[in-house]
Amino acid sequence: MRLPREEAGVKLTAALPGERFGRLVVMSAPDGKTRTCRCDCGTETTVLPCNLTSGNTSSCGCLRREEERTRGITHGATAGGTWSRAYSVWHSMLQRCLNPNNPNWSRYGGRGITVCERWRSSFQAFLEDMGEPPSGMSLNRVDNDGPYAKENCEWATDEAQARNKRGNRQLTFGGRTQPLAAWAEELGIPYYTLHARLRRGWSEERTLTEAVHVVR
Repeated sequence: MRLPREEAGVKLTAALPGERFGRLVVMSAPDGKTRTCRCDCGTETTVLPCNLTSGNTSSCGCLRREEERTRGITHGATAGGTWSRAYSVWHSMLQRCLNPNNPNWSRYGGRGITVCERWRSSFQAFLEDMGEPPSGMSLNRVDNDGPYAKENCEWATDEAQARNKRGNRQLTFGGRTQPLAAWAEELGIPYYTLHARLRRGWSEERTLTEAVHVVR
């Protein structure tokens, strides 16, 4: 098909048949003002050339629908402009660990506290791992020097968090008293392992002396 040389006084120099814009390939210009395009999904659609060349339109609409499905759970968590508790916790976690302008940066990202890649890239993954926070509880890192990750996080009351902060949990064994974090470093046992043992009701002696059993 031969294209008109001008469109509303503007020479046709873009969005010609055969050109690709995102998922759309221009097939024809039936009236000189619009373009008939075929999407990679097989759908044909009519688009103004200015929307193609500007990047405003890059599919028949299938790309937007796919993105909405992917982000659906996030949209639900922010429905009506109100964040769910889980979404608020996730967002705050990212801000204090990744944003140097956050008021709490120095106590988190500034001292090396990181967020695992899985949670950093997806709120859905965070929600799958942790669920909605129970009433009266907030996100707690078992090892206060460790990352935000499934294996190092739990929902805990404010009282429990205060007890678990580095330097607050003191254990006495062999005539010496020192913080749980110090025992973990000295014994080569992960902090969260010692912490979990105490939560299960183990004695301080058993907590500090029982070997870690590695499953192979």
